[in-house]
Amino acid sequence: MGLARLPQRSITPAFTNGGALLKLLAKRGRDQQGLCFVSTNALSSSFQTCEIISRFSSIYADVKCSEKVPEGIIILDARIYDMLDCDGEEEIRLNPLHDNLPICTEIHFDVISNRALQNHIMAQAISKRIDDFKEYFEGLVVTIGQEFTLTNLGVSFVVRHLSPTESKIKAARIKWNSLLKIHLGAEELQQSNIFIIIEVAAATHIVDVSIDDTAVRENYISRHKAILQLLDIFQSNFRGYSSNSQFAGIVYSDEVLPFPTFNSQTGEEQEITPLCSASLIEAFRKWVDTSSSSLSTRPSNPGAALKFGLDRAQTLHEINDLPTIVIFFSSGVYSTGQNPVKITRTNLEGKSVKILSVSVGKESATDIMEAIAKEGNGISIHVDSEKKLNLIVDAINKIANR
Repeated sequence: MGLARLPQRSITPAFTNGGALLKLLAKRGRDQQGLCFVSTNALSSSFQTCEIISRFSSIYADVKCSEKVPEGIIILDARIYDMLDCDGEEEIRLNPLHDNLPICTEIHFDVISNRALQNHIMAQAISKRIDDFKEYFEGLVVTIGQEFTLTNLGVSFVVRHLSPTESKIKAARIKWNSLLKIHLGAEELQQSNIFIIIEVAAATHIVDVSIDDTAVRENYISRHKAILQLLDIFQSNFRGYSSNSQFAGIVYSDEVLPFPTFNSQTGEEQEITPLCSASLIEAFRKWVDTSSSSLSTRPSNPGAALKFGLDRAQTLHEINDLPTIVIFFSSGVYSTGQNPVKITRTNLEGKSVKILSVSVGKESATDIMEAIAKEGNGISIHVDSEKKLNLIVDAINKIANR
């Protein structure tokens, strides 16, 4: 690869509590044994483990200085570039760590088939050819909960346990020949319907979701934008697409608007449609963004949204006898209407519905969102920074199997 021919670009530091967080232009390298390369003066030492942060995700990796790399550029190991879902020449942020990571000697993966095969059958097949997977993991820094999707093989690996591991970020470095034990588990994902409720009122346009560790206002995005990014992640990582599952969604302020779809045979408008593919979530996301413009100054009535949503969620269940997961994206604020916790309690009884509450924003009403999840036989997560966007993936898997 002709590193010397890459364009010159200046380094832009953004200060964090631990020092400088560098903004660099990402380039896709080759199989570099997990190493990423920057210019000689980019880091305080010639070799450091860093957190590499893209628009939608972050990953830990070993970074080495090289005279062949121009300033402002980072050459990512091809696997890391793909896992970060970089789009062309993307600007990423580099956060150097100061802790030494151990080399992993024992790892436990959950194996997930993305090709309609049972997970335990896929795990058994992989166990017989485990050394064939060395090329996918050699040299990488992994963390507990991290997911690796091998698109060409139609399989994903989720890290459930590492030993030894660094105490703070729960990470370790993989050197394949040092791995003494590799455990493969298989958790079957229960098929479910999905009903999504999204707040688009004035409260969601508050700018208090951080995109790095600084306290500078320019490094925050609105709750609304964070919700759109969460939908992007859901679209890309949800494994429950199926013609058997059903989908519906709404947005709300002080009124509720259902997401309109159309019957492919009759052309008639409808609110419920099969959850066949990621393109449906993409269309829903675009509709959410468009709908928000007319409701962005209005008060919030989550009680009305939950009452509407819980009734429709039960209708989805009655179509196919599958449980329905209600994903509730909200600030938790109710500036009009009834208490949403009480609404959830009185309207959920007897329904085959579970609620995933996603409170968005540093100052969101997390106590209300947690109470809604508790009443809704579900779980809650709090997204106050870009680093936490991927929490939604594990949360959906967890609630589906409760």
